[in-house]
Amino acid sequence: MIMFRYLRPERERITRTLTLVNPDGLQALSATEFVSCVLPFKSTITIHFKGKQYPADRILEVLLADLNGGDTFVLEAEGPDARRATERIASLPMFSREQPVPSKHPRNVGWQARD
Repeated sequence: MIMFRYLRPERERITRTLTLVNPDGLQALSATEFVSCVLPFKSTITIHFKGKQYPADRILEVLLADLNGGDTFVLEAEGPDARRATERIASLPMFSREQPVPSKHPRNVGWQARD
């Protein structure tokens, strides 16, 4: 008789510190974008801010966190896709500090005739 062990998906817990760079804070439009990013993941995602925890999959809870521009908080994800979830959420423009890389060549380079 062959017995198969029940295989459970691997659960991992990832925490990441994020800083909100959106100058207006996390208002209705940006909170909707944030929650829409969270919903497809199977992991449980939580915002930890000022000693409180807020479920990241509920827009009212995200708004209650009252995050303002420049605030730093901890994002926690626990579940089978926790790493992908934190990476995807951290890549949202409201958390990104990447500046565009200036090109090596000036845009308005014209040819000049020489005498």
